[in-house]
Amino acid sequence: MGLPELQSEAIKQLADYSDKIIPATETIIKELRGTRQDDTDELFGLVIQGINWEIEIFNNCEKIINQKEQLVDKSKMAQAVTRLGKVLQEKDDIKIAACLDVDFLPFLKNMKKATQ
Repeated sequence: MGLPELQSEAIKQLADYSDKIIPATETIIKELRGTRQDDTDELFGLVIQGINWEIEIFNNCEKIINQKEQLVDKSKMAQAVTRLGKVLQEKDDIKIAACLDVDFLPFLKNMKKATQ
């Protein structure tokens, strides 16, 4: 299997995964803003893993994802990752939720848009 086939397969997997990660991210944002549950930390870890996976897909399929229009700006994504790292160190749920809401939810939605 060559690179174009691998990229095509990754984009197909991304389409299915987006239907799971977007609602999970929306749920974790709500929980971090005040309705923490027993499994909030576990769900947060899974959401972060999912976001990391989508970033990897973007890094390896950027030309395909941004083919029709620039759906994801690589420099803004790098800034968002840096910002998330800072708010994670502060352990401030409200700031983490804001970062996920402002930086990563639009990214996830644009990644889904790239699969359509």
